[in-house]
Amino acid sequence: MTVVEICVEDALGVRRARDGGADRVEVCRDLSCGGLTPAFDEVAAALEVAPAGGVQVLVRPRPGDFAHSREEVDRIASDIAQLALVGRGAAVPLGFVVGVLEPGGRINVDASARLRDEAGDAPLTFHRGFDQVEDLDRGLDVLMELGYDRVLTTGGDPAVARPEALARLVAQGGDDIIILVSGGLRAHNVADVVAASRAREVHMRAPGACGTDQEEVERIVAALH
Repeated sequence: MTVVEICVEDALGVRRARDGGADRVEVCRDLSCGGLTPAFDEVAAALEVAPAGGVQVLVRPRPGDFAHSREEVDRIASDIAQLALVGRGAAVPLGFVVGVLEPGGRINVDASARLRDEAGDAPLTFHRGFDQVEDLDRGLDVLMELGYDRVLTTGGDPAVARPEALARLVAQGGDDIIILVSGGLRAHNVADVVAASRAREVHMRAPGACGTDQEEVERIVAALH
């Protein structure tokens, strides 16, 4: 059965995603720029109403590229440590979504290793910055070597899921890392992308007039199940 992760911006969106049947949520703010680190009190509120699969928190200090400075990596690490305290004792898992690249389009191994260490046993996902990596196959090997749990990816496209590329990554990752498939997914196309890529998990928004649309979440879940 395919795991459905819905990207939301607030606790109300978390509740709507949960009630629509989502397995897990990612919480961030300012989706207009691809998402930034949410307020810590928003994460605390999200944990109280989250689905059983838990909450993934995007930890991204600024919009723009993913070639973060040493000071920005320090901030990401500090935010992970503080968010871990927010999640202590929560009824559902709390994980983190991060990503640091070199200016030339490779994964910043030192920074990525540091963030893996900072996250401890918490689930850790490398975000869509992965789609800017020049060699996705090598990039995936690096993330597996570092012990990342997931990578959020379209298969290398800026916006749209590429099923053939995703299928290759899914096969390469095997049981060592989960390919969290994204890229323009909605209820009308998610089942086809999952069938073609053999993905075990998918990530998408469920936008409506007032934020997350519970009925769209229900349609997504129904399409997959």
